[in-house]
Amino acid sequence: MANSAPPEQAHTLSVRVIGRDIFLRGRGADVGVRAPGWLVRACGAALGVGIIAVSDSLGLVGILGIPDWILHVLALLGGAVIAPSRFGGVLWLVNGLLVTALMLVMYTPVVRPMIARFVRADAISVTPVNAVVVLSGGITDDGRITGQALDRLLSAMSLAQQRAVSELALSIVVLKGRPSTMSSEADQRSLAQLAAPNLTVRFVRDVHSTRDEALAFAALARTHAWRRVVVVTSPLHTRRACRVMEAAGLAVECRPAASRDYSLNGLDRGENRRLAFQDVLYELAAELLYRLRGWM
Repeated sequence: MANSAPPEQAHTLSVRVIGRDIFLRGRGADVGVRAPGWLVRACGAALGVGIIAVSDSLGLVGILGIPDWILHVLALLGGAVIAPSRFGGVLWLVNGLLVTALMLVMYTPVVRPMIARFVRADAISVTPVNAVVVLSGGITDDGRITGQALDRLLSAMSLAQQRAVSELALSIVVLKGRPSTMSSEADQRSLAQLAAPNLTVRFVRDVHSTRDEALAFAALARTHAWRRVVVVTSPLHTRRACRVMEAAGLAVECRPAASRDYSLNGLDRGENRRLAFQDVLYELAAELLYRLRGWM
């Protein structure tokens, strides 16, 4: 046919198509039509940020304890540096593996069997308890407790009234490094006064981890001669928290707080399974760290 390309030209065209890799870099006969270097680096930077975004959805970023902005800057620069090299394809591989993991977590039942081993709900003790101990959680920049911290406090106040326990022990969260230091104490006092005015509220301060809280609550128990306490915290945090409390010398009855972030009983939605997986992953990492340090 008149418009057919010579065999040599057809071969060259096929090489040009096949020789281009996933970062649009030319190879072989395609070397003369490489993508611009800035475009390759831009693709790598975008992939780097995408890897952090998917990792955050899975809960991997929270384990590291590194500020988000630092991770995003590192991912942006790292992706731009790696993309032009021969290891650029690794960025696609990592991103693909993470996305696959996210899909498995959200749209298959793999999370459900992971949960049970982290939730500890002790039977109601026949031995009287002297206080209800509540573990802390996050607060806003205005000093308002949020999310799991609020779930824990509401559940603890309800439990104290049901069990006729008059002492409620809370830990204070402090946010520093702002124009003014914010503390959760005022909000905790206000909520306790509103929902359970008959309770005597006691606080522990200068705590930054579950281990710190365990030592502080154990000291408070010795001061007030508490022989046994009920420990209230988020469901997947119960096993680690109560073991750390026991290692600190407290006799405890462990009770999971009501969860308002997601339903542990249903897990019928992808978002619920993703949030549950984040907690599972965090507890796995924290438990490993605590065991290595001999704290539980």
